[in-house]
Amino acid sequence: MKRVFLLAIACAAALTAGAEGASPRKRGASTPDRAPPNQLAQEQDEFRSCDVAVRDFVQGRREATALPVKEVKVDGLRMTLNFVHPYGESGDTPPNLGFTRAESIEERRKALNEAKQRIRTLEEAAKSGNVWYVIALTKDEPDGPDGRRSPASIQPEAARGTASAVVMASIENRCITIAQYAAIAPDTLSEDLRRLLGEKGREASPADTPAAPPPPS
Repeated sequence: MKRVFLLAIACAAALTAGAEGASPRKRGASTPDRAPPNQLAQEQDEFRSCDVAVRDFVQGRREATALPVKEVKVDGLRMTLNFVHPYGESGDTPPNLGFTRAESIEERRKALNEAKQRIRTLEEAAKSGNVWYVIALTKDEPDGPDGRRSPASIQPEAARGTASAVVMASIENRCITIAQYAAIAPDTLSEDLRRLLGEKGREASPADTPAAPPPPS
């Protein structure tokens, strides 16, 4: 019995010593660093992945705007697109005939189906607000000897300049240029869009001014 009692005391002492020896290591052990706080999610730009491309096209010009495309009109027979925005339509694009470059009918059909699938993707992007019609006015530069044109040499349409536009889509975090429109005549734009771009109304020429009625006799 005495031997058992002494053995129990020895075991208890060993456990106490082990705990005391381990406690400093526990206290001194380095605690794992806390995970850094999650970085604030970057605020999404209104033009999604086309944030840089849209602004690069505008280049700070006041006579420019980016309009959301609400609908894509597809002419499947002629393979053209027309983009509908709040102030009108872009007009038909040139026909997409890339599928005709393949040699065999099977290859042409495959390319045609791929083109139609891209169009469907574009239609869905427009419905979700990821397609824009970006347009800017380009005013003619003076080219006279002294940097000015004489009034007689300025044609009304030339004085007003032209417009250029581009259609961009944000698809799968990529900015894709869908169509480009160069040298758009301002008369083809709606009056509301021209006003939005800052173009002043055309002044009536003397020929357009109705003659005053003759005085009563």
